[in-house]
Amino acid sequence: MGAGVFGRQSFQLEGFFFYLLHGLVGGVVIHYLVAKIIGPFFIGRAFCGWGCWTWMLLDYLPFKKSPGKPLGKLPWLRVVHFVVSAALVCGLWFLVGYRHGIEWKTTDGLWWFLAGNALYFGAGIVLAFVFKDNRAFCKILCPITVFLRVGARFSLLKVAGNPEGCTQCGACDKACPVDIPVSQYVNAGKRVISSECTLCQTCISSCAQRNLDLSLEMD
Repeated sequence: MGAGVFGRQSFQLEGFFFYLLHGLVGGVVIHYLVAKIIGPFFIGRAFCGWGCWTWMLLDYLPFKKSPGKPLGKLPWLRVVHFVVSAALVCGLWFLVGYRHGIEWKTTDGLWWFLAGNALYFGAGIVLAFVFKDNRAFCKILCPITVFLRVGARFSLLKVAGNPEGCTQCGACDKACPVDIPVSQYVNAGKRVISSECTLCQTCISSCAQRNLDLSLEMD
């Protein structure tokens, strides 16, 4: 937030696209490479669970426990959001000749950052109340998952458990804020390979048997 406001850089997805078109590896590009493109191959979606400022704000809403309702095809809206963001930037760049700007004193990055956050926060709050779920925005509309889910599927760091130590009480499934059937993976002798896992470790802390933990290996 400090880099976005005081550094006048847009850390929203559109800011990333603008920097790529400018051909500049600035702080925004480095952030995306480390946290959202390359990093997830090693630490999964840990950025979502521990570093996302949108998730941070949504944590203060009253619907902390997921209702566990299936969302059907709604998650595809995340891909649509991603495509619309890319199309908006490319349209402004190639058709209108608009330049985001990269000089600290003249860049429009701050306004893109503030407007983008306002839209994300606003949509997140509305979706949370509609679906009674603080994570509704993350599950339905967040475009960053298009990057994150690719690396997270092959991440070295994942949640794992011993099938022999599982009592099948289902506490981990009920506690998971993104509706992952953790116990099914454990009983199948697999790590939680779901690309929706944000490594928030809520499932680990909810297990009375202490049967879950993080593991660092290849699947």
